[in-house]
This record gives sequence, structure tokens and C-alpha cells, in this order.
Amino acid sequence: MKIPEHPIFLESVKYIRSKLGFTGLDQVQQSILERIVHSSGDFSLQSCVRFSPSACDGAINALQNGAKILTDTYMAEAAISPMAKRTLNTEIQCILSKAPKSIDSTATTRSEIGMKNLWLDLEGTDNLLNSPLVVIGSSPTALISLLDLVDAGYKIPSLIIGMPVGFIGVSESKIRLLKSECPYIVLEGSKGGASIAAAAINALLRAAENLQE
Repeated sequence: MKIPEHPIFLESVKYIRSKLGFTGLDQVQQSILERIVHSSGDFSLQSCVRFSPSACDGAINALQNGAKILTDTYMAEAAISPMAKRTLNTEIQCILSKAPKSIDSTATTRSEIGMKNLWLDLEGTDNLLNSPLVVIGSSPTALISLLDLVDAGYKIPSLIIGMPVGFIGVSESKIRLLKSECPYIVLEGSKGGASIAAAAINALLRAAENLQE
């Protein structure tokens, strides 16, 4: 069932499209770009977005086959949950639910530990059609932890939305994702954030619902 859009949002999208001009993106990629620009108010993100080949098609297929969504923060989880319930009723879990309440070492982060623990818990529970989609809007260490697990032979996510924000380790984590075998949507450089990453996955949830037969 096609989900209706609010008239104010439609007016915003019309304005955004007029400013973006021709992008060369397909329909789903275009909708993702429009939503991240809308959520951020930043047209410069147009030059930062990167899609791996068939990333969106694979993500939509996974969502339609019951794949769950993992987030690196509870903020991202909260931003995605309403759309998930409104569309495919997709299960969402924050990696911090598998992290210790506190850590003594400065050599690691709760996000890194939570990502590793949750990914290992999920190993073998999903098939190739519905491996989880991972949304990273804050923590580059969570992204690196996941890529380390993939390099070690653990399963590949259906999609990684790699949009951590900041300066320390952020660009490096995104570059590594771009060079990986994982399907991705990436914002290059230091820009990103939970709301932008959530906007990207929400666009995919909407597309997956609208394209249901």
C-alpha cells in the first residue's frame, strides 16, 4: 500500500528537487537524497552521498523478507521506529542493548563492544535474504567493529548506512566501508548524524512498503 505524504513535506520535496537539479540517481536513491537533505537542511550533502551498486535494491529485498534493523544509538532507534511500525513492522534493536553499562578501558567503546556482541549473537540466525541492515549515525568505532567482523568471515549485512558524524576516526571508518565488500550508503567526510542516517533508512522502509506486491 502506498503511504501518503503530508502536503507540507511534498512542498519541501518540490523545493529540494528544484535546488538539486539533475542528480543521475534512480528513484529510490533520489528519495534517500531528498530525505537526508530535508532532515539536515544541507544541500551540500548531495556531493557527499555514495551508493554501492544495487545497495538499495538489496536493502529493500531484505526488508521485505523480514530483516531487522540495528542502530548504533537509541536516538536513531527512536527516529526509525515510527516509520518501521507504519510500514513493514520491522524489528529494530540498538547495539547498546548488548553493551556493558560502563567500561574501564579507554582502548574501546561501548558501541564497539555492543556491535561485536550483537553481531555474534545474530550469527547463523538469518539467511542471505534477510541479514540485518545496520544504521550508523554516531559511532565510527561501531562501524569499524562490524567491518572487522566481516573481514574475519562473519556474515555480511544486507546494508550498512555509514553516516557517523565527527572528526576522530570518522572519515577513516567511512573510507574503509567504501573499500569493503559490504553494500553501503555513505556520507563521505565528517558530516552525518543519527537524524540523517535515520532519514536514509526511513526512505528505504517507505520504498519497501510501497513496492510490496
